[in-house]
Amino acid sequence: MKLSKKAVTYILDIAFILFAGIMVFRIFFHNKELGDIIEDIKRADVTWVIIGLITIVAFVCCESWIFHYMLRIYKIKVSPLRCIRYSFIGFFFSCITPSASGGQPMQIAYMKRDGIKIGYSTLITWIVTICYKSSLVILGTIFLIFKRDYCEAALGDWRWLLILGYALNVGLLALMIFVLFKPLYARKLGIQIVNLLAAIRLVKKPEKYIMKVSRITKNYAIGAEYVKKHVKVIFNVMLISLLQRVLLSSITYIVYRAFGLSGEGFITIIAIQTVIGIMVEMMPLPGAAGISETCFVVLFESIFGSETMLNSAMLLSRGISFYALIIIGGLVTLISHIFAKHYPIAEEDFDVKKPDPKPVEITKADK
Repeated sequence: MKLSKKAVTYILDIAFILFAGIMVFRIFFHNKELGDIIEDIKRADVTWVIIGLITIVAFVCCESWIFHYMLRIYKIKVSPLRCIRYSFIGFFFSCITPSASGGQPMQIAYMKRDGIKIGYSTLITWIVTICYKSSLVILGTIFLIFKRDYCEAALGDWRWLLILGYALNVGLLALMIFVLFKPLYARKLGIQIVNLLAAIRLVKKPEKYIMKVSRITKNYAIGAEYVKKHVKVIFNVMLISLLQRVLLSSITYIVYRAFGLSGEGFITIIAIQTVIGIMVEMMPLPGAAGISETCFVVLFESIFGSETMLNSAMLLSRGISFYALIIIGGLVTLISHIFAKHYPIAEEDFDVKKPDPKPVEITKADK
C-alpha cells in the first residue's frame, strides 16, 4: 500500500522525536550512573505521578470544554466526549509536527467526519489558538515581572532564546489577530500571495485558491463581528486557556513533589516552566524535542539540586507532559480513524452563518 505524503511526513516527524529523545539521553546521561537515575525515578511517589497524569488529561480536557462551549453557541450539538476526542487528536498531531502546526488541520478534519462544517470548525479553532497563545504571553509577562530576579538568574546566557521566543509568539499572535479583525486586508494580501505563487509556477489553478482565501476571510469577518459583540464569550475562553497553561506548567511542580522535595513554591516553578514554554513552543521542531529538555536542565538546575536528580526530574516531567500525551492521543486518534463516519466535503461546508445573538452559557454539567 502506497503511503500518502502526509503519512510519510508524520512518520518522519515521529522518527525525529525518537531520534531526538535518544540523542538527549546520550548527551545528558553520558558517563553518568544510569542506575542511579532509574532508582530516583522508581523512588518517585506514585501518588504524585498519578496526579501528574490526571493533570495532563485535565489540561487536554480544558480545550474540549472550550470546543463544547463554542459549538453550542453555534447551535451545534456535540457530546463532551467527542470534544475530548478532538482535543486529544489535536494535541497528538501538534506534538509530532514542527511548531505544533498539524493539530488544527487534523481537528478540523475529524470534526468534518462528525458532520461539523469546516467553516465553523476553522473559526472556532482559530479563536482557541489565539486565546491559547495569548495566555502564554500574558502569564509569561506576569511571571517575568513578579519573578524577574529569579527568572533572570535561571536564564543566564539563555536570555537570547527567551527574546526570540517572545518575538515569534507575539508575531504569530499579531498575525492571527490581524487576519481575524482585518479580513479584507488579509484577503487582499492572500490573493496577492496566490498570484505571486502562480506567476513563479508554484501554484496551478490560482482561481481555486483565491476562492478559498475569499471564503475563509468572509468567515473570519463574521467571527470578528461576533467577537466584538460578545466579549464575555471570549473572556470565558481566555480564562479556560489560562487555566490550561497553569495545569501544563504545574507538571514540573508535581514532579518536584513526587521526589519528596520542598523549599521552592508552586508559583516559582510554574513561572520558570512558563518561561520555557515561551522559549521553545515556536521552535520548528516536532514537539520541540531536544530544546525542551535542554532548557529544563539549564533553568531548573538550582531547584532540583544534584545533577542526577535534575536529569531524573527532566525525564519524568517530559514523560508525563509530552510522551504520555503522545501515547494517549495516538490511541484516541487510531480509534477515531477506525470508527469515525466519513462525510463528503461540499462547498457550503466552508460557510459560516452568524451565531445566535444570545450565546448559550456553560452549565454545571459541562464543568
